[in-house]
Amino acid sequence: MFGDRLSIRRVAELAEEPMPRRGWPATLPAVDQLLDEGLDLGPATDLVGENGAGKSTIVEAIAGAFGLTSEGGSTGANLHTRRSEAELWRHLSLVRAPGGSRRGFFLRAG
Repeated sequence: MFGDRLSIRRVAELAEEPMPRRGWPATLPAVDQLLDEGLDLGPATDLVGENGAGKSTIVEAIAGAFGLTSEGGSTGANLHTRRSEAELWRHLSLVRAPGGSRRGFFLRAG
């Protein structure tokens, strides 16, 4: 985020390439809800839920759709020591805010 402009306003399922719903991670409650309803983002968006609900999967997928690796780093970095993320990011559409930055950094917690 630069100043008061959000980089991304909304995350939704990519209409041209919907995610198959029978397997992981689409069967996770949070991911299922994201695919069905989308997610509006604000200056700070909290994801709350039980272990295994899909919070980290969603955050990693948003990072991937933004052009960041799920292992962490800046936009355009191509570090992959061990690919572990779901392919969910390939099925997401990001609605970018006008004037929002296309650069970013993802810091992954261990």
